[in-house]
Amino acid sequence: MTSGGDQPLVQRPPVAGGLDVDLPGVEVRLRATRWRGSGVPVLLLHGLASSRRFWDLVVPGLVGLPLVALDQRGHGDSERPEGPYDGATVAADALTALDALGISRAVVVGHSWGASTALRLAADAPERVLAVVALDGGLGSAMDAGADRDEARTWLTPPQWAVPPEELRAMLARGALGPWWSDEVEAALAPLFAVGADGLARARLPFDAHMKIVDDLLDNDPAAWLPRITCPAWLVACQALPADDWSLRKAAALDRAGELLRAPRLHRWGGALHDVPLQWPSLVSGLIRAAADEVSVAREVPLAAAGEGALL
Repeated sequence: MTSGGDQPLVQRPPVAGGLDVDLPGVEVRLRATRWRGSGVPVLLLHGLASSRRFWDLVVPGLVGLPLVALDQRGHGDSERPEGPYDGATVAADALTALDALGISRAVVVGHSWGASTALRLAADAPERVLAVVALDGGLGSAMDAGADRDEARTWLTPPQWAVPPEELRAMLARGALGPWWSDEVEAALAPLFAVGADGLARARLPFDAHMKIVDDLLDNDPAAWLPRITCPAWLVACQALPADDWSLRKAAALDRAGELLRAPRLHRWGGALHDVPLQWPSLVSGLIRAAADEVSVAREVPLAAAGEGALL
């Protein structure tokens, strides 16, 4: 197991006064950032090959709530075990981390692969999840596009970049986020990469771990666990305008999920990029606050008064 001690492309203190902490997972050390607050605790889970810093633009809109942004196993500053990387284990990591913080229940928010983790957590431990927010993920797979498993796996295989840091920065700035590019967006993405002894920047998530996660996503059907989710489920499908074929397939997956869930809250965000937390962070934080407000009102008793989140 590697330690996750490589140096990210950029290092900076947590935003909004957050505190970096080590937390236990299932036989793995995880790194997280926590923010003190009162009310409904919120757990933030990043996507595949990302890190907890991905949420840096969203967090300022959530200040006042107790927040935890977690580097999932293999990612960011967490340890990088050889395995396992299946959804059940990764969800159990999150529960173990919440236990260490004394949080019995939370709103769980995930983006992309993190949305899969969030939904799996809500299904496997419904007593622990007050509401789940799934941002453009967790509802289907690349095989929904009609590809067979091998084709889908090839499509999801990441490029193995090894480029000078300045070239990487330029590549990212020319990408889909270009119109929204800023120093803050760059700082949120830079921790996904590390500079090696040869001076080249590479993804911090090991390639083998990445593909183990891809295999788990391809081998599991969310329809098997979505019916077990009892809490409000806020699902977002980000769609191109005009809608392309992939957007239409995501919309269909959203509708199917709505039929399987007990309390769906379905959203289609036209014009939203997949990395919408970096594109429209205020919209994302507003949605998360709406999810937290709904369960807080439904419970009538403020969670902090009952002791939950007090350790944050």
